[in-house]
Amino acid sequence: MHPLAIKIPAVIMAVGASIVGTAAIVTYDAGAVRVSVVEKKSHGTNVHVIVPAVLVPAVLEFVPSHNFHMKSGETRKWLPAVKAALRELDRCPDATLVQVTSPGENVNISKRGDSIYIDVDDPGETVHVSFPVPLVRSVVQKLEESNPGPPV
Repeated sequence: MHPLAIKIPAVIMAVGASIVGTAAIVTYDAGAVRVSVVEKKSHGTNVHVIVPAVLVPAVLEFVPSHNFHMKSGETRKWLPAVKAALRELDRCPDATLVQVTSPGENVNISKRGDSIYIDVDDPGETVHVSFPVPLVRSVVQKLEESNPGPPV
């Protein structure tokens, strides 16, 4: 067998492994959106969804801009506050941001690393949602692009 015939498949496999490895590292680094809902009743529904965060901005590009249209001009005025909050979350150490404990219901919103975690536990269900803060920036940017007006 010719030595080149052995080297070509090896090079193709090495390049393929490098691409897969790089994609795995980028996906891991970007984090994930996790949603978990567990109904506490007998035969209740359990939903667990995990989506790599890198997919969300890519998917948003395929959603028509009119689907992001804000019905009220009042909504757009809150975008600067959202952007300021996102900047502060980058600087904020890991912490509990909101904690509500009442009879039968507990709500906890916290920041760990660059992600927000929302946990709700009540008599009917347990809900867990987490997402990376940079992902919110992508959604805010899409909202701005889809709702022309004065810069915010």
